[in-house]
Amino acid sequence: MRRRTILRLFCALASVALGQPAGTGKIAGTVIDAANGDPVRKVIVTLTWHGTPRSWATTRSDGSGQFQFTGLPAGNYDLHANKAGAGTAIYGAAGTRETGKIIELAEGETILGLKLRFIHSATVSGRVVDSDGDPIAGTQVSLRRYSRNFGQRVLVNAGPVSTADDRGEYRISNVQPGQYLLFAGHSQFSMGRPIVGGRGTSQPDQAPNLLISQFYGGASDPKDAAVLTIKDGDVLSGMDFTLISQPAVRIHGHINGVLQSVKPSNVVIEGQNIASDSPLNSGISVWISPVSDANFGWGQGGNAAGPDYAFDLGWFAPGKYRVQTTLGVDGKAYAASQEVDTSGGSGDVVLTLAPAIDLGGRIRFEGQSSEKNGFNITLNHPGPSRGGMPQDHPNVRSGPDGRFAFKQVTPGEWDLDVLQIPRGEYLKSVRYGDDDVLFKTMEVKPGSDASIDIVISSHTAQIHGEVDAAAGLDPARAAVVLAPVGRFHDLARYYYGVLAGDDGKFKMPGIAPGKYKMYAIEKLAVAAFRNPDASDQVIALFPDLVAEIDLDEDAHAEVHPKLIPSERAREILP
Repeated sequence: MRRRTILRLFCALASVALGQPAGTGKIAGTVIDAANGDPVRKVIVTLTWHGTPRSWATTRSDGSGQFQFTGLPAGNYDLHANKAGAGTAIYGAAGTRETGKIIELAEGETILGLKLRFIHSATVSGRVVDSDGDPIAGTQVSLRRYSRNFGQRVLVNAGPVSTADDRGEYRISNVQPGQYLLFAGHSQFSMGRPIVGGRGTSQPDQAPNLLISQFYGGASDPKDAAVLTIKDGDVLSGMDFTLISQPAVRIHGHINGVLQSVKPSNVVIEGQNIASDSPLNSGISVWISPVSDANFGWGQGGNAAGPDYAFDLGWFAPGKYRVQTTLGVDGKAYAASQEVDTSGGSGDVVLTLAPAIDLGGRIRFEGQSSEKNGFNITLNHPGPSRGGMPQDHPNVRSGPDGRFAFKQVTPGEWDLDVLQIPRGEYLKSVRYGDDDVLFKTMEVKPGSDASIDIVISSHTAQIHGEVDAAAGLDPARAAVVLAPVGRFHDLARYYYGVLAGDDGKFKMPGIAPGKYKMYAIEKLAVAAFRNPDASDQVIALFPDLVAEIDLDEDAHAEVHPKLIPSERAREILP
């Protein structure tokens, strides 16, 4: 009874905020397991009212899976349920990527007997053993998926990491539908790191055998890995790994260009102190991290001691690595970096220090910007996170005149971006000297005096319209997607999407000018198609239902995209 009172009060307060009296409607039903029809207890059920502004109420299903909401005003409602780590339910939907049905409630109406079909999240489980069949406790198993970084496909973690127990068994729960690569690496080498080696440890004279991380199916390269297509509720068991061992390669070398008998200054570079007040002869930090998409997320330090500044980083599994160092001398920063491929058995590295530079620039505006306090600008190292040095450069903020400066930027490749551009504006151009580096990697060279020129424009386009549905199709809550054509095709940020209203009408403001293809899909979620891979499949399969649009600056276009049936579009999704 107390729960009903709280919900009734919530709805009454929402109505007061809207200037409307409290309603007298009621919605009730049961959460049932989609697989067997059994009631699901203790599920959080959320009812969303499509008023202005939208408001919602929550309750929890009881021991019989039942729930109810009372004191409801007339209007249209969404209904869904969720149980952390277990699954979800959307009223009127057969899968988690569908938008579900709208509940239309008249004033004082009672709607009973609704069924919320609970869809369990997928699970992946298996066992990790060595070549003798013995379990490897502590193995970390994770799901990876491809994402986009400046238009390039990169492999990223896609959920929790499971650690194998003393029987070698692992289990990954709460997996969302999609396509994944399954990866296993032993915790002793942190997905590729050596069992022995690193600063302060003794090195064996003979190459040790190291367990080699791998993707499911045995591949060490993600390009050769088996792709897992996981659907709602899948239970994938028996996904076993047999990790093999290989002789390690010793990575060692020396640093050139070090000034002898000089006391370094405290210099902050790439977000960390790179020098102390100790003499150079006490040693210079050297860092190693993997280059491969497979073994991202870790880094290991070493030490190069004077007078010859040689270093020995230890024994590593065959593969590609990046070795680098940074140093502060007399208030100036120096850095060196080299990629080494140990597949051929050699791990010799020579690091030649080069001076860092101050990198300045300016942001200019076309039109009127709503941001008066400047923008945050980032410099990031390309590729996946290395879990250590080098860190991305600290963000800087442009001043009232649009000017900004990055201090002590080390030579090498960098990705530059502008954060939190207000809605209705877009990043029009970025140039580094004479080079166009808009969503491209730029190379900072030693001694360069080139500056960065950024243009942000508020001359964006707008689209409005209504979904054109053939007989038998429902345009309500259709996913309307705008996919770029040409230079921005691979950039996910230029994929726009909106959910059509209950009447099939939609508005899409703040669009960067350019050429696009537009389509609408019945009853499916927008997020599933706002990426190059899914959009390309839609456009290839339904060319007659895709509209082509060329948007100029400040354009206002009316478009009536034809509706693609959900039954056909669903085949594209895992």
